[in-house]
Amino acid sequence: MRGKVSILALALALTAPSVAFAQDDDGDPWEGFNRDMYAVHDSVDRAVLEPVARGYRAVTPSPVRQGVLNFLRNLRGPVIFANDLLQGEVGRGGVTAARFAVNTTIGVAGLFDPASGMGLERHDEDFGQTLAVWGVDEGPYIFVPLMGPTNLRDTTGRVVDTVFDPFTWMRGDDAYAYRASRTALTALSAREQVIEAVDDLQDSVDPYTSIRSSYNLLRESAIQNGRSDVQDLPDFDDIPESTDPVEPESGENPPQVGSIERDYAALILAKREPAPTSADKLEGETK
Repeated sequence: MRGKVSILALALALTAPSVAFAQDDDGDPWEGFNRDMYAVHDSVDRAVLEPVARGYRAVTPSPVRQGVLNFLRNLRGPVIFANDLLQGEVGRGGVTAARFAVNTTIGVAGLFDPASGMGLERHDEDFGQTLAVWGVDEGPYIFVPLMGPTNLRDTTGRVVDTVFDPFTWMRGDDAYAYRASRTALTALSAREQVIEAVDDLQDSVDPYTSIRSSYNLLRESAIQNGRSDVQDLPDFDDIPESTDPVEPESGENPPQVGSIERDYAALILAKREPAPTSADKLEGETK
């Protein structure tokens, strides 16, 4: 489910395949190169990202980690709002604006999430999803070390989303420090959230293929505005609401994953049910 700024961090403690796999026609024409990049990523994750994430969990109480996650999500508000409007989702844009206002003020700069208690449910949008709504094809699958799985359309979306992000336009002596701190916090929080899920994925026959398949599934769910029933597939898009595994209740749709989280690893298995896409919805409204 669910880029953003160019963030240099992410993590999947997966075992890189040791044998060459034949390329398939699964939207991955650059599979050989992508597998090499995945192996590089895996090595960095095992040596640096995973140990740091485990240390962060060991020394930081769960409520503090949740506050960090809330804060990072709140910073995404302007990007989500811009993409809501670009997709013609004016009502959802209003919810995004209200959530940002409430959580930034009453929620103490986003550390808390009182907006959800007021019925202003969290959702996420990014320019990759906007391009999909506009009918742009996803293009080839790409695996980028320290960022994870993506495709040509979503990579373009990440560049555009930086324009919507107020942090991009910060000036002053401390601007770089603020951006670097945000990047580090995002990487740390995201990797800590998926420790167990990544460990489970190590048993996969071919982790690379599992990641690619689940990324495609979850991105489609994001384009559908989270209407797919998502449970537990490997992907790089979601950070759960808490450190405890959350199983969605039958018949309920889970909240969309956030674009911040997409730059990192997440493991969520998706069970997809037919649902109209955002593009279908907009097409129907224009008829």
